[in-house]
Amino acid sequence: MGVKSMKTKANRSYIYRKIRDYTVSSDDIIKTTANLSVTDGLFWSIYSSLTTPFVIPLSIFLLGQSAPVGYITGFPVLVVPLAQYLSRYFSRKVKDLKKLTVYTTLLDRLLWLPVVFLVFVHGLLLTYLLLIILLSARTFFASFSGTTWTLWVPGVIPARKRSSYFAFRNFVMKVFSLVGYALALGIFLGITDEEIAFIVVFLSGALIFSSVSLFIMTRISPYSIPDSERTTTRKRWTRTFSYFVIFSLVWNLGYSMVMPYFQLYLVSPQYLNQSESFYTIVYVVIAVSFIASQIFWGKLANKLGNFRVILINSFIIILSALLIPLIHSPSLIFIPSILYGVGQSGLTLSMFNEMLGRSESSRINSISMYNLVQSISVGLGPIFANFLIEIFDVDIHLIFEVSIGFMFSSILYFVISDLRIKKNR
Repeated sequence: MGVKSMKTKANRSYIYRKIRDYTVSSDDIIKTTANLSVTDGLFWSIYSSLTTPFVIPLSIFLLGQSAPVGYITGFPVLVVPLAQYLSRYFSRKVKDLKKLTVYTTLLDRLLWLPVVFLVFVHGLLLTYLLLIILLSARTFFASFSGTTWTLWVPGVIPARKRSSYFAFRNFVMKVFSLVGYALALGIFLGITDEEIAFIVVFLSGALIFSSVSLFIMTRISPYSIPDSERTTTRKRWTRTFSYFVIFSLVWNLGYSMVMPYFQLYLVSPQYLNQSESFYTIVYVVIAVSFIASQIFWGKLANKLGNFRVILINSFIIILSALLIPLIHSPSLIFIPSILYGVGQSGLTLSMFNEMLGRSESSRINSISMYNLVQSISVGLGPIFANFLIEIFDVDIHLIFEVSIGFMFSSILYFVISDLRIKKNR
C-alpha cells in the first residue's frame, strides 16, 4: 500500500511539473506564449462553437421565420470602426496590452448572457432591438480585443514561425470546436424544450468554457509594443498592403453573404426546414473538413506562398456558394459543406499570414486598418443582401449569385494587382 501511495504521489508530481513547465513563464518566452495561446484557443473554440453559430437559429426562434438575418448579422459589425479607432488609440497609450485585452475580452463574453435571456422578453420589436443592441456591444468588445490580441500574442512569435504556429493553433482550435458542437448536439437531442435547450447551450459556452479560456489567457506574459511604433502616428501603408486591403474589402462583401443565408437555407421552413440538431451536424462536417485540410494548407503555403493558396481556396469557396441553392435534399447539403470547410481552412490561415507579412512596416496602423475594412465589408454584405430581399423581393438564390459576383471580381483584382507589383519591381 505504501509503494502504491508513493507511485501515485510521484505521478502527481510528474503531472504537476509538466503543467508548470507548460503554463508558467520560462526563459523561452516564445515557446511558453505559443503553448498558452494554443491552450487558450482550445477552450475558446469550445466556447465559440456553443455560441456564435447559433445566433441565427436563436434569432429565428425569437422572431420567427421572417427574422431579418442579414440585418441581425450585419448591423452589429458596423460598430467595428469605432472599436478599431479606440483599440489603435489605447494600444499606443497603454504599456500592458495583456491587461487591456483581458478586460475587453471579459466584457465581450459576458454580453452573451443577456442575449440568451431574450427568450424571456415579450414583443417582437423590443426583442429585435435588444438583440441588435446586445450583439453590437458584444461585437465592439470582440473587435477591440481582437486587435489588441493580434498586437500582443503574435508580436512575440517571430515572423519565420508564424505560419507553422498559426497552422497548428488553428488545427487544435478546430479539433476542439467539435467538442462544442458535440455538446450542443447532445443538448438539442436531450432537451425537448427548445427554449431551455438554447439557454443551456449558450450558458455552457459563455460561463464554463469561456471562463477557462480567459483564465489561461491571463497566464500569458505581457508584451509591450516597441517605442518606435508606439509613437508613429503617420499612416505608412505600403502599396502591396493597400492592394490586399482592397481585395479583402470586395471579397468579404460577397463572402459575408454566404454563411447567414446558408444558415437560413438550412433551418427555414421555406427551404430545407431542418432542426437545430441537423444544423449542428452540418457544422460538425464543416469543422472536420477544416481540420482535415489545415495542416496541408499550412505546408502548401510555406511551399507556394500565401498568395497562391488564397487563390486556390477562393475558387473552392465560390464553388460551394454555387452549389448551395441548387440542392433540395438535406443529405446532399454535405457536399458544399465539405467544400466550404476545406476552402475556409486554407483561406483563413493564408489571408491572416498574408496580412501580417504585408503589415510589417507599421503594424498598429496596418492591422487596425485591415480589421476596420474587413468588418465594414462583413457588415455591409449581409445588410445589402437583406435589403435586396426586402425592397426588391428577390429570391435567396439571387443572393448567392450576387455573392459569387463580388468574390470573383475580388480575385481578378487580386491577380491584376499582384502582376502590377511584380512588373514595378
